[in-house]
Amino acid sequence: MFFVSEEHEANYNLLLGLYKVYDTDYKVACYVLGLPEIYKSTGGRFGEYPFDWMYKFKEVEKEEVDFWTKEKRVVIERLYEEDENGKEVESEAYGTLSSGYRKIVELGRNLFNSSNEFNLCDALGTWDSTLFEVFQQAVMIRREIT
Repeated sequence: MFFVSEEHEANYNLLLGLYKVYDTDYKVACYVLGLPEIYKSTGGRFGEYPFDWMYKFKEVEKEEVDFWTKEKRVVIERLYEEDENGKEVESEAYGTLSSGYRKIVELGRNLFNSSNEFNLCDALGTWDSTLFEVFQQAVMIRREIT
């Protein structure tokens, strides 16, 4: 398996242990987020879901009453910050990454759950040979070929 450094491999293994979900979605996320530049940018804190850190949000506690049991419970709702155009505001950790690393994060997010658009042609123009190898390895992990 290709890692850019021993630190990348150590971060990957640490994240796998934290998420404790070993399907290919999470393995890809841990592989991408374990890249030292990304890991350092976030301080190793990614949230409940691996790509929550990309955008600014606040968590709001809300009290609800269960319909059946009538018991009160606290629900935590995540509210994402939006700009004047209704677009989610990027976190500082994501906003300060180079374009190549931002594209690798977008790739990882797309391989994780395909909820975002990802333009491979744009990404290829930003990656050096190392990030291209990261791209190849991420795809192989998702396809369960390591």
